[in-house]
Amino acid sequence: MEHTAGIVPTDRIRHEVSRPPRALVERYEALPDAAGLVARTLDQFGVMGTVPASDLTPLKPGAVVVGPALTVRNIPSREIPYRRWKQGNESQLGERDAFFIAQPGDVIVIDGTAVLPASCLGSMSVALAAKLGVAGVVVAGAATGIKGIRAAAIPVWAVGGTTITGHHRVETIEINGPIGMRGVRVEPGDLVVADDSGVTIVPLSLVESVLQQAEKTSRLSAPLRTAIESGDDREDLRNVLRRWWKDYARLGKDV
Repeated sequence: MEHTAGIVPTDRIRHEVSRPPRALVERYEALPDAAGLVARTLDQFGVMGTVPASDLTPLKPGAVVVGPALTVRNIPSREIPYRRWKQGNESQLGERDAFFIAQPGDVIVIDGTAVLPASCLGSMSVALAAKLGVAGVVVAGAATGIKGIRAAAIPVWAVGGTTITGHHRVETIEINGPIGMRGVRVEPGDLVVADDSGVTIVPLSLVESVLQQAEKTSRLSAPLRTAIESGDDREDLRNVLRRWWKDYARLGKDV
C-alpha cells in the first residue's frame, strides 16, 4: 500500500508491467498524424485497435501523447450515493492509485463504460497525474471539471463531460488488468498513440513491427506530399498519385 494512495485493495493491483523501449516510443512520436497512420497500419496486421475522436474527444485540442498504457477498470457501486454519504464512506474511485504506480511517460487508460454518465475523472485528479509524471489520460467514459482539465499540463481524451460525480457511484475493481475501450481491448503495457483524430492502441507484442510498417507508409507518402505542396501541374500530380496508390496497395503484402 505504501506505493499507492491506498484506495484500491492491493490484491486488485498489478504492479509489474512490461513496457516498450523508450527509443521506439520516440520514433512513434515522430510520425505525422500518428494516431490515424498507426490505425491504418494495424489494419494490415488484422488488428482492430483504434477509437476515433467522434467517440473519444480530445479535451485539449492539438495535443499528442504516446506512451505505455496502465489500465483502470471501473464498475457501478451497488449502494445508492445518499446512503454512502450518510455513512461517511470513502470514495472508491481508484485512478489515483494508478497515478502513484505509474512511471514517467505512462498513459492511464480508464474503462468507465459501465458507469456512464458518472464521472471517472476530475480536474484535481488530472493535476495530480501530471505532478506524478503521467503523460496523459484516456477515459472510455465521462469526466468532470472540463475547464480545469483543459488547463492542465497533460492531455485527456474522454467520451464527454458530465455533472454526475462518480464518488459513491463508481468502484475501481482492478488496476492493470485487460480492459475494453469503446470496443478495443487494452492490456497494460500496450502503446497508446493519441491525437486530435482519436486514440490508437498498439499491442505490446506488435509495437516494433507496426512502427516499421508505419514508417514505410510515411516515407512512401513523402513524394506525393511534396508534389502537392510544390504546385506541380495536374498531369504531374495524377502520375505521382497513381504511383503512390499502387505502391501503397502493395504495402500490406510485406506484413
